[in-house]
Amino acid sequence: MATISSLGLGSGLDLNGLLDKLTKAEQQRLTPYTTKQSSYKAQLTGYGTLKGALEKFDNLSKEMAKEDFFKATTATEHDAFKITTNAKAVPGNYVVEVKNLAQAQTLTTQAKVSDQGAKLGTEGATDRSLTITAGNPPKATKIPLSDDQTSLVEMRDAINGAKAGVTASIMRVGDNDYQLAISSSTTGENNKISLQVDNDDKLGDILNYNATRGTTTAMKQTVAPQDAELMVNGTAIKRSTNSISDALQGVTIDLKTKTKTDEPQHLVISTNTAGTTDKIKEWVDSYNSLLDTFNSLSKFTPVKTGEAPNPTNGPLLGDNTLRGIQSSIKSALSAAQDNPELKGLGNLGISTNTKTGKLEIDSAKLKKAMDEKPDQVSNFFVGNGKDTGMATEIHNEIQSYIKSGGIIENSTKSINTNLDRLNSQITTVTASIQNTIDRYKQQFVQLDTMMSKMNGTSNYLAQQFK
Repeated sequence: MATISSLGLGSGLDLNGLLDKLTKAEQQRLTPYTTKQSSYKAQLTGYGTLKGALEKFDNLSKEMAKEDFFKATTATEHDAFKITTNAKAVPGNYVVEVKNLAQAQTLTTQAKVSDQGAKLGTEGATDRSLTITAGNPPKATKIPLSDDQTSLVEMRDAINGAKAGVTASIMRVGDNDYQLAISSSTTGENNKISLQVDNDDKLGDILNYNATRGTTTAMKQTVAPQDAELMVNGTAIKRSTNSISDALQGVTIDLKTKTKTDEPQHLVISTNTAGTTDKIKEWVDSYNSLLDTFNSLSKFTPVKTGEAPNPTNGPLLGDNTLRGIQSSIKSALSAAQDNPELKGLGNLGISTNTKTGKLEIDSAKLKKAMDEKPDQVSNFFVGNGKDTGMATEIHNEIQSYIKSGGIIENSTKSINTNLDRLNSQITTVTASIQNTIDRYKQQFVQLDTMMSKMNGTSNYLAQQFK
C-alpha cells in the first residue's frame, strides 16, 4: 500500500482545510492576551509622551521660579565693544572710551634663513635645550632639541608641542627669507617672553631673548605686550585682557576696537521687560501644548452598545495618574497668590478660554503689568522660591510626577510588571495551542491511515465478487 504523503490523501477528506479552521479557532484563545499586551504598550508610549510634555513645561516653570529671571537686563550695541549682562547688572547710563586694546607680545627671529627646513644648530651639540619663560607669574619650560630639531619647522613644532604658554609660527617675509615668530598665549604688559638656548651658541645667536633687558641681536620684539585701557564714566580702568568682567557688577565688556578720539560711546543698560514678557508668552504656549497632549492621551470616541472601543481612543483614557496631573496643574493655575495687587493670572492679562480650556493673553495688559509692577510680577511667579509663587508651585507639583522614583516612573514600573506577567501567559497559551494543534494533526493522520486501509479492503472485496 502506498505511503500517505498529505492529509486527506488516504481518506479523500479535506483534512488540511479542517486543520486550518481548527488552528484559527485555537488562535482566538490568544486574542484577549494580545489585546491587553497592545494596551499596555500603548500606555507606556503614552506615559513617555506625557513625561516629555511635562518636562518642557516644567523647564520653563523652573526658569520662571527664579528671581534672577525677572531681573534680566539688556544693553545697547556698540562697534567698539560687546556687552553681556546677567541678573546682577544695574540698569544705568555709562560713557565708555576705549583707549587701548590688550595685546600679546611677539618676538621674531632676525637671522636670514633661506630654507625653513635647514638645520640651524651646531651639529653634535650635547644636552641642547631651549628654555621659554612666559606668563604672569613667569613659568619656565625646558624643551630638549636634538640635531634634527634645529630647523625653523622642527623648532616650531617642538615649541607648540611643549605648551609653554606661547605659540610659534613661520612667516615668509620675502623670497627665500623665513622668520620664526613666537607670541605669548596671553595678553597684558606683564606677560613677557624670555628665550634661552643652552649648550648651543650658534642656535642661541638666533633665538636668545632676555625679557628684562629687552635687547638682543637674535630675537626682536615686533609686538609689545600691552594692557587694555578704557574710561567708564570718567574712571580709568586697566586690565590685562580685552574681556573685562569685574569693572561693572554683572557686566562683561568685550573690547573690539579703540573709540575715536573725543568720541566716547554711550552704553545704556536697562531692564529686559520685553524678553521677560516673551518668556511668559512661551510659558503660556507650552501650557496650551501640554493641554493638547492631555486631550490626545485621554481622547474618547463613543460607540454603539455592544461595539468594541474605538481604536482612536487615547492610550491613557481613564488613567488616574493623568487625571491627577491635570487636576493639580489646573488648580495651581487658578490659585490666588499672596501678592498685593496681582493675585491671579487675570491680573496679568492671562485668562482661560471657557470652551477650549487654553490660556489666552492680553498682550497690552501683560506689558502694563511688567512695566508698572515688575516686582509684583516677579513675586507672583517666584514667591519665596520654595513653596509659594505660581511657577514655583507648578514646578514642585510636576517634579513629584516626573522625578526619579516619582509617580510616572512607578506607574510605568507597574505596567512593565504586568506586561512581563502577560508575556509569560502568552508563552504558556501559545504552547498549549501548539500542543492542541499537534494532537489534532496526529488524530487526522490516524484517521487518514484508517480510512485508507478501509478503502483498500473495500476495493479488494469488490474485486473478489466480480
